[in-house]
Amino acid sequence: MGRVGTAEVFRAARGFDSSPLYRHLLGVVADAPALVELAAGARPGQQPTFALFGAVHQLLLDGVTDPLAAYYPSVVGARARAVDADTGRVFTRFCLAHADRIAAVLATRLVQTNQVQRSLVTRLGLALLRAVTRAPVCVVEVGCSAGLNLRADRYALSVGDSTVGDPTSGVHVRVEVPEARLLPDLARLPVVADVVGIDLDPPDLTDAEDRAWLRALVWPENAPQAALLAAAMRVVADDPPRVLRGDVAEIGAEVAAGLPAGLPRLVVHTATRIHVPVDRRPAFDAGVAAFAAGGPMLHLALEDDQRIAPSGRAGYGLVATDAAGSRTIAVTDGHLAWLEPLPELGTPIILGAQK
Repeated sequence: MGRVGTAEVFRAARGFDSSPLYRHLLGVVADAPALVELAAGARPGQQPTFALFGAVHQLLLDGVTDPLAAYYPSVVGARARAVDADTGRVFTRFCLAHADRIAAVLATRLVQTNQVQRSLVTRLGLALLRAVTRAPVCVVEVGCSAGLNLRADRYALSVGDSTVGDPTSGVHVRVEVPEARLLPDLARLPVVADVVGIDLDPPDLTDAEDRAWLRALVWPENAPQAALLAAAMRVVADDPPRVLRGDVAEIGAEVAAGLPAGLPRLVVHTATRIHVPVDRRPAFDAGVAAFAAGGPMLHLALEDDQRIAPSGRAGYGLVATDAAGSRTIAVTDGHLAWLEPLPELGTPIILGAQK
């Protein structure tokens, strides 16, 4: 990306509303050439904001002793310092002192947040399909990381005043949904015939370092998300879904051909395409589209489509694509803390050949 492009990414970044610390540090990095150069070492396509902040967070969670830790609730708890006049200086000094270790993380890791709240997208897609077909469904997630959201049917999920799913699950996802009555019946899901994930570098939930990296990508202030992640990792480690290592642009058609022919397939990706290098995105899109060759497909994408929700909140569009074309069916927080349905969500899914 280069230093100029990296600096601009930090300067223009949005969506860090739940982390006052990271919101402040975006400007600190953008104005510090040494930090920009360090962040530019992230792997091609990776968002350098998430990558750099995750690498620093991992070192602190691993026990590196430094005054910077005092600003991280994830490290010191409720006594964490609020952002102040010293924050940028302390962060900069830490990054320069540990530049080699940070660079090593950036060179080897991918941004894989596995925000478990996003499992609502998968469950929503299954419910939309159940409303129009009784056929078993194949579920595919592109950029699935450890596959946590592929186990959406194993979790309890509360939206509005209703809770669906497994009431005994150790994972309880809660999403604020005004006008929850506009959602399809999330309690009625189709039979799942096959589940598969595709990821460039899927983490191994039995590996302590991989689990630590996923934890480090949760923002310092977001303790409920960290707890939810830990619970989901325990559940999924006991019965992991099938996850294939590879680039959907290269293996999508092959994976699609291996699914049961003729069955509807739900293909989901959330905050994945934004990490694909711009020149590779047409190939990414073609790899996703390949899943429509073997059966009717519903494609749900939550990416960097910035929208204003009906309430006036800034969020991202959840885009549904079926045989009739694409439409935005909801506006959501990037981490699915909330979701606001749009009228288009009430349009029935059309199964058939995609345009």
